[in-house]
Amino acid sequence: MTHAIKHFRSKSILAGLLFAATALTGCGEDDLKRQYQGQYELDLQLDTGAKQSAGDLDVGFNVFNDDDAFITMNKLQCSLSASYRTMKGPGADGGEVEYEDLQDVRPDQIRACPVPVELGENLWLDFRLGKGRIENSQLSIDYSGTVVRGTFEEVANGQATRVGTFGYTFLGDEVEVP
Repeated sequence: MTHAIKHFRSKSILAGLLFAATALTGCGEDDLKRQYQGQYELDLQLDTGAKQSAGDLDVGFNVFNDDDAFITMNKLQCSLSASYRTMKGPGADGGEVEYEDLQDVRPDQIRACPVPVELGENLWLDFRLGKGRIENSQLSIDYSGTVVRGTFEEVANGQATRVGTFGYTFLGDEVEVP
């Protein structure tokens, strides 16, 4: 994770904003543009008790510069970036398979995404660890981190209050991009 933080901080804010704008508007050259439909689960362990959310989710997936992935989850109002590479390793059936690996999954430029409103107001997911894998046209993502409370400005300035932890998963199948 240290590599991700160093890599994350080494990019200028202007370059990051340009990258995000390019990914969201579809301008520029991308190597892969895919969409996955599946289910997400979000488990919050807050100082006020546990809360869960689950449901259907569409995830957009693009790869830029051969090693930077951009993942958009519009229903959750969250965009993430990750280091991307193709690898070979053990598959679910025990044999060797080729798969796509996502490491250091993190929100692009800001580290926090809003918690769905039905779970509480002014709550944000502050991502710490994440990984993902695409194998046999199926995307799986696993995140964890802390939950903080505050306004967008407080979160962006590191002044939000820590109120718990979270675990987040997504599993979806690739669908044809319109």
